[in-house]
Amino acid sequence: MKQFTPTQKGLLTGILMILASLFSLYVLKNPVESYFQFMVYTIFCAGVLWSLISYSITATDKKSFSNYFSTGFKTFVVISLLMAVFAYIYFSFHLEFRDNKIAENSRMLLQQGNHLPKEVEENAVELKKMFMPMMLSAAIFRYMIIGALVTVIAAGFLSKKNTKV
Repeated sequence: MKQFTPTQKGLLTGILMILASLFSLYVLKNPVESYFQFMVYTIFCAGVLWSLISYSITATDKKSFSNYFSTGFKTFVVISLLMAVFAYIYFSFHLEFRDNKIAENSRMLLQQGNHLPKEVEENAVELKKMFMPMMLSAAIFRYMIIGALVTVIAAGFLSKKNTKV
């Protein structure tokens, strides 16, 4: 049976995450910020763990923390890239999400009472310009942090487990 590389595992995991997101958005009709996102994060963590555990089982070289981290990194970087591309495509086609968030922000600023309507309008224009870079950087940062945390914890556990054997 052919073994998948960590990069291929990341690609497969990212595709599963995108499919789960599409299922949530279009079949279940969940909003972007729904609790179903925890299912997507679970798939993400499972993909990184799959990569690390299969490395633990099949690797013949020294199984050090750095080797485990390298394997996990190759996996979660690919997933992060795929999810950033997915976020870009999704938010490019669904501008209503951006517009709703900007309208919500404008209502909040007006309720505070310490902003002129012109300031609120200028803020909305600036938010419209910043929306896509903000969403992409948030997605990339989120997946990189979660991926690094899962990898560090699992790599620490697996590298300690292998040194005791």
